[in-house]
Amino acid sequence: MTWGERVARIDRISVDALDERQLEEVRQSVRQERDAEANKALSVAIMGQTGVGKSSLLNVLFGTRLPVGDLKPATCEPRVISIPGNSGHTLTFWDMPGIGESAGADLAYRSMYLDRLSESDVVIWAVHADSGSAAEETRRLNRILRDADPELRRQVVSKLTFVLTKADTLTPPPWIFDMRGPHGSFVPSPALAARLERRAAHVEETVVAPWCDLLRAGTYNTGEFTVSDDRLSFDRHAVRYRGHFTEQVRERYSAAHPEHAAVFSRLRDNHRVLPCSALFRFNLARLMVSVVNKLGPTAVFRFQRVLDDAAELAGVPVSAMREYGNFVVWDGVRGVRAFDLARFPL
Repeated sequence: MTWGERVARIDRISVDALDERQLEEVRQSVRQERDAEANKALSVAIMGQTGVGKSSLLNVLFGTRLPVGDLKPATCEPRVISIPGNSGHTLTFWDMPGIGESAGADLAYRSMYLDRLSESDVVIWAVHADSGSAAEETRRLNRILRDADPELRRQVVSKLTFVLTKADTLTPPPWIFDMRGPHGSFVPSPALAARLERRAAHVEETVVAPWCDLLRAGTYNTGEFTVSDDRLSFDRHAVRYRGHFTEQVRERYSAAHPEHAAVFSRLRDNHRVLPCSALFRFNLARLMVSVVNKLGPTAVFRFQRVLDDAAELAGVPVSAMREYGNFVVWDGVRGVRAFDLARFPL
């Protein structure tokens, strides 16, 4: 029984049925459970196919040195990173073994995957941006949830945040490096941004949309939200939506209630597929904001330090940027280097 259910139970108890000492004991128990829930450590699991860059993502986000590998899986068992929030709260990230290493490994790991999915507050499901196997992601998720009861399936699919990793592998069109002194940030060119958007929309349609009957979206309420209908509900702390919060849904609600556009944008982030790149540090700040927003009404305040740090994630030193790619044109007739991009000053 949760502390909220205990509060409701107290409301039903006749004061005459308990003496003051017994009633105070019940109230104290409720307060303790409420405080434990408010201060509990929150956890985020990162899952996905072997080789999509889950460990690389965590390394860039938190400055860790988890091993990464191109030729064989680098993560064979769950690895954990814990970071402090405000007032001693803890946010834990679980780096899970890759899915798809082999049918036998997936079968052996299925129970572990399901346990972590059910226990985590948010699950980041990573999909390689240059992969055309979005349908396979749906099959993997179906296999994991096959034996789960309907309520657990509903809880799990509502926790999922899908990201397209290694967006830097998508070229051409080119990436743009916005240089500001010794640092800068990578942004996709308009044509590449449109390409990323199409891929994200495809993954959302293929992997997210089939679960529309089970999906739920939620975000924090600053106390000013007042819109309610057959799918929207709210209380003092949270705003919730029942179903798949698509871009079309966001546009419709925002047009009808422009004063709450920020709330609808946060609800949209629950089901938006987000392209990102650990190498280019692209969209990492947006990913962290989306995760913290999805953790619940109190998480935004408990982990404000994480959000403050996230603002620095996009910065890439110019010296590092120059090592990420280069064109060398070799004149095979004359046997000389005709062009070397690295030789051009910035």
